[in-house]
Amino acid sequence: MNELEIKMGYQVISFLLQYPDKERAEVLPEINSAINDLQDITVKEKIKSFLKRAECLSYEEWIDHYIEYFDFGKITNLYVTYLKLGEQRERGLELLKLKKFYESNGFHASEKELPDYLPLMLEFCALVPVPISSELLQMYYKNIDEIRIQLQKAESDYVLLLEALQEVMNHAGIAASAEGVDSNELN
Repeated sequence: MNELEIKMGYQVISFLLQYPDKERAEVLPEINSAINDLQDITVKEKIKSFLKRAECLSYEEWIDHYIEYFDFGKITNLYVTYLKLGEQRERGLELLKLKKFYESNGFHASEKELPDYLPLMLEFCALVPVPISSELLQMYYKNIDEIRIQLQKAESDYVLLLEALQEVMNHAGIAASAEGVDSNELN
């Protein structure tokens, strides 16, 4: 995957991991068409499989599925520091570092979401050069992978998006075996 495809992968996955409102439901066919441009077959198939499953659900069922795993699921929520730090004071410091990292790279996150919300992180990654997004995602690779593992155990359709994300991150040079970056190193 080239840089443009990596950014597109982050953007599509970010969009699909957000709360399924009417806009998302209406543009599923357009997303399905747009991802045909992706060269990586695995990423394309994972996203298409998710879209196919989402299209089989009624709008209410899709919302219920999302709420069950991301709003009420303590081990499957999309806040990447939550599993490691929960509501501890250290999490507040981590969130502040993330916010400063975004701002130092020209991204001003909405106050609606915490900076460790995975769709927000991916939105940022879609806008900045790959080396910057890779620095961020490498640091949280283990946390993101843990969300994927928990979704897999729960048999959620959303695991397909986390698997696709893992493939995109691999193309960006983010390695599963790496220890990641110490959060103190965030610019």
